[in-house]
Amino acid sequence: MIAKKTFFLFFLVVSFSFGQNTQWKIDTNSSFIRYKGDHLLHSWEGLNDNVFGIAIPSTEGGGIEKLAILVYVRDFDSKNSGRDAHALEVLEALKYPEVKFYSESVQIEGNKLRLNGSFNFHGIKIEKSIVSDLEQGENHWKISGSFPLTPTDFNIELPSFLSVKMKDLLEIEYSIFLKK
Repeated sequence: MIAKKTFFLFFLVVSFSFGQNTQWKIDTNSSFIRYKGDHLLHSWEGLNDNVFGIAIPSTEGGGIEKLAILVYVRDFDSKNSGRDAHALEVLEALKYPEVKFYSESVQIEGNKLRLNGSFNFHGIKIEKSIVSDLEQGENHWKISGSFPLTPTDFNIELPSFLSVKMKDLLEIEYSIFLKK
């Protein structure tokens, strides 16, 4: 019985250590995701610098095989507490607190990175292909770029101001730092 427990403990330690060496983690101190929204009368942006996630390196070396990113809706800050509180209501943040992106198809194309994956936001999952700028270092990668996102694709009711709804388009800008 003691031998079984010792073997199980050894297996967990080795698996945990191996898993730690094979995953790259998002550096939350250096990463951010920003959205930009527009209305007929004004534009605004919100920043989330609490980005979490991991990347699994390719078994063939030199690239990554999988990427998972998670942010919480509550962490977006537009520097306007009234707007942020209303956004939490519109996005039903208590019911759908997370925005997730997951890709199992990551391709390096020169200094670009193509991520084919799915967004899970507001209870809806949408497939999307994103081309990012890629800066590679020995122990880190920087993935950055921007892409459009349509809120109504995620069944989000567009908020209005003075009976005019916001534009049905958000520009998402990101900078993700991965560290070994």
